[in-house]
Amino acid sequence: MLTARHLTKSYSGLQVLKGVDLAVQRGEIVTILGSSGAGKSTLLHILGTLDSQDEGEVWLNGADTGALKGNRLSDFRNRHIGFIFQFHHLLPEFTALENVCIPGLIADDKGRKAVRERAVFLLETLGLKDRIQHKPGALSGGEQQRVAVARALINQPDIVLADEPTGNLDSVNAMELHQLFLQLRDQFQQTFVVVTHNEALAGLSDRQLMMKDGRMVDERNIPA
Repeated sequence: MLTARHLTKSYSGLQVLKGVDLAVQRGEIVTILGSSGAGKSTLLHILGTLDSQDEGEVWLNGADTGALKGNRLSDFRNRHIGFIFQFHHLLPEFTALENVCIPGLIADDKGRKAVRERAVFLLETLGLKDRIQHKPGALSGGEQQRVAVARALINQPDIVLADEPTGNLDSVNAMELHQLFLQLRDQFQQTFVVVTHNEALAGLSDRQLMMKDGRMVDERNIPA
């Protein structure tokens, strides 16, 4: 479903990615590990069209993302890619429900009622039935991150990209979030690519990829 071929990227003369290849299947959870500076976040940003590669190509569900520009690229990103970051980036003045609805309202193809109904469904599925009308400041860190997961899923994206999603959580909430990814994979065939430093949590994924100095250097398949 996602294919990246020979991705390279340099910043100010420093080569961060040195010819990275990657393929991800639908309904798969893939984790990318490696030390700081290995190129993990840069790769994730390119896969998510938040940044562009110097060379190479990225295909998502048959679409060449490098051929999309401007509003077409923004619309494609909003409809087909969900994002979860270490810091949830929820808007503090809006409720959990309103935060989740925002990407759906931007897509503007299902109507406000349908977007709201899906947002409520997702929040309830993620165990936040009684927290829907709370603003982020009234939610725990784990609850805030679950709202961010619901927001990432609102447009039924082909893939969710997560950059250190448990980096700001304690060990209990971190494990709960990774278990939630497994639940979403099993229930909705949701695809995830997760960048993490936590090897124990990465062990819950279907496949682990190791990056070093801008290259993929190892792949580990997790037994069923």
